[in-house]
This record gives sequence, C-alpha cells and structure tokens, in this order.
Amino acid sequence: MAPLPRDRIEHSPPFAVTGLDFTGPIYVKNSKEKFHILLCTCAVTRALHLELVTNLTTEAFLLAFRRFISRRGLCTVIYSDNAKTIKRAEIELRRLWTVISHPDV
Repeated sequence: MAPLPRDRIEHSPPFAVTGLDFTGPIYVKNSKEKFHILLCTCAVTRALHLELVTNLTTEAFLLAFRRFISRRGLCTVIYSDNAKTIKRAEIELRRLWTVISHPDV
C-alpha cells in the first residue's frame, strides 16, 4: 500500500483540507423539484458536511460553499473533480481576488 498524502496525515483543524463533489439528483418529500447535494469531505478525519443545492449553477454552488465556510471555517486546500460548476466558481473567485488585492482598492 502506498503512503498517504501529506495533507491526510498532518495535524490540522477539521475541514482544513476538503474534497468537494456533487451528488444527486434527489427528490425531497412533497416537492416536484430535483435537488442536488454538495458533499464536503474532510481529508484528515473523513467527516462529511452536506449542503442541499437547488441546481448545479455556479451561483447555487457559491451560496452552498459560503454556508459551508461559515459553519466549518476556511479551507487551506480544496480538492474537486473537474465539474463545470466548480471550475467556473474558481474562475470567478480568482477574478474577485485580483480585484480586491489590487493596491488601488
């Protein structure tokens, strides 16, 4: 068996190293709408945090991710697959970061 990655064995707060993925669609009782679940997995403790998402848009993902961050704290490392929603959110967050880190702002 190969050694575990360094992120998985170093002492860190819960959800400091997080994996993100979507699951679904699921149907909620008494609703005709489809929902998805944002799975946030702690890489060290393997704990799960679930957020219900109304659709797979970037805006819905960012709102769910914001709820996750407000409950669990900031992540130092985030792993995800190449889902369009998450990749688009990365582009938007990088663009926002360049704007707010500009010295004239």
